[in-house]
Amino acid sequence: MLDEIATTPRSDERFKQGCERFMAVTGFPAQAFLDNLKDSSPDFGRYLIEWVFGDVYGRDDLDLKTRELVVIAAGAALGATGIDVLKFHIPNAIRVGATREQVFGALIQVSIVAGIPIALAAITAAGQILSDVNGAVE
Repeated sequence: MLDEIATTPRSDERFKQGCERFMAVTGFPAQAFLDNLKDSSPDFGRYLIEWVFGDVYGRDDLDLKTRELVVIAAGAALGATGIDVLKFHIPNAIRVGATREQVFGALIQVSIVAGIPIALAAITAAGQILSDVNGAVE
């Protein structure tokens, strides 16, 4: 599948680095993520891996734990449309060293800007997600 997508030497290197970082952050191969998009938009999947995990996650201004907490806060601020962001990034945050308390701390901060109802919905969702994550580990 990856051979079918137009590439350049620069994008090949970004893609390779993105795949490595994706695995480090999520614990599963980028190909599993890409397979979900292979029938609809394989180019978009590759762009996400290159840009999000190759470029943005490759920056050295924030560590992976901080990046995940920022994404969790931003996803929570989106309200109902951010639930999938929380489902994807909360387990990643735990995987890269965030504690349960830090996840909830980030979500409490969201209430200042996004409001109590949005933060409460995100905190409720996070409780379920973390329960699922803990259940999978045990």
